[in-house]
Amino acid sequence: MKNCKHLTANVFEKFLVSLLVVLFFNLYGSSLLAQMVHPIATGEQAKFTVAIVPHESYADLKVYRADSTDEHLKKNIGYWFITASKDPKAIPINWISDPITADLKIVLVSYPERAGWINKSKKSLLKQ
Repeated sequence: MKNCKHLTANVFEKFLVSLLVVLFFNLYGSSLLAQMVHPIATGEQAKFTVAIVPHESYADLKVYRADSTDEHLKKNIGYWFITASKDPKAIPINWISDPITADLKIVLVSYPERAGWINKSKKSLLKQ
């Protein structure tokens, strides 16, 4: 009988942990917000320059490219929605090919949970 109570408590504990994990991911998933950035031509006024680097060890920021926007676009966690139109909410950036002269070096990641800052001193570049 003692083992039965222990087994029931163990099953309930696993169920509770699973429920909390699912709840966390549902809340986290619904709050995946993207910053909107807009690439502009070289002669126009960009807020800063960006270069894509081949590996995380060279990057300041790991960027997950989001495919939609949200009404709260100000999260600064590495989720970008790159827009072709000039939206007042979009941060104007200038893509360059030379990472040495770029203000911000990014590496693109395939999964949202991998996005984030490597060099947090550059975080102020994306403040609006």
